[in-house]
Amino acid sequence: MNNIKFPTSQEEFRNIKEGFYRIAEFPNVIGAIDGTLIPILAPGEDEEAYVCRKNFHAINVQAICESNLRFTNVVCRWPGATHDAFVLSQSKIPEHLEGTLEGWLLGDSGYPLKKWLMTPLANPVLEKEIKYNQAHIKTRNTIERAFGVLKSRFR
Repeated sequence: MNNIKFPTSQEEFRNIKEGFYRIAEFPNVIGAIDGTLIPILAPGEDEEAYVCRKNFHAINVQAICESNLRFTNVVCRWPGATHDAFVLSQSKIPEHLEGTLEGWLLGDSGYPLKKWLMTPLANPVLEKEIKYNQAHIKTRNTIERAFGVLKSRFR
């Protein structure tokens, strides 16, 4: 059984896009991406690499989810001190999405802007920019909620 599976068919992408569009009318979104820190006991080797920015030992877990909070991709192999952008660059996601026109992932400002990855604007001034950021934040919030649900199951 494969419970975590990145979409591959046009029908899957269409359904995902429709679900995200219903949130804040943000078109062409195929996933929300972020990283979260999962606390662990101090490892025996390379301990300092596992101390995260919040000063505890952790694994940095990157995930992508759909609008219904279903995870479609998870990478959980990097120490807590690893930056989210690095985790993404080492995953298969760039290879999969580079050169395709399937849609966009929405990520926070910790990620680089790519043809297939949209981030919020740093200093929105125009009404269009403010509306973009509002729709981006509301739509991307699905990954924050998905992590919240996951973590609440394993308190």
